[in-house]
Amino acid sequence: MTHPKKAKRAGQVSTKGGTGKSTGSTNLGAFIADAGLRTLLIDLDPVQPSASSYYPLEYTAPGGIFELLSYNETGRDKIISRTSIKNLDVIISNDANNQLNNLILQAPDGRLRLANLMSAFDADYDLILFDTQGARSAMLEMVVLASDIILSPLPRTCWPRANSAVGPST
Repeated sequence: MTHPKKAKRAGQVSTKGGTGKSTGSTNLGAFIADAGLRTLLIDLDPVQPSASSYYPLEYTAPGGIFELLSYNETGRDKIISRTSIKNLDVIISNDANNQLNNLILQAPDGRLRLANLMSAFDADYDLILFDTQGARSAMLEMVVLASDIILSPLPRTCWPRANSAVGPST
């Protein structure tokens, strides 16, 4: 018995802004796509949706994460935009009024909604990357539950010896 292919899912999460989540997600997405793997980047940051605008779009879908999460829309032509990088697509963040977090808290499937919707993309993608807002929220928890692996960048102040001179002691 053969099992249908499931795209790997990786979430970039941190409760702090400015740690490099969007930079890491977009660069990793482009690198993986350039290696020939079909990659979908989902920008789930309603406040600073920078992953949505990192690369020029050859096709801009009329919808984005708002339609995906509020209407369970998974139609490729309706929510998936195509970047200028071969094999790299994006679902843009278009929750201008920041309503999705409240919707997730109120919905019966709530924090599991994203995980439940991802199987619709398994046949078309090898990797799905989630970029999140730098804040603790139901959206962040939803990404953790939908991901196979979590990537969490650390601010430089957390690195060993980040605040001291580098090199041997004298």
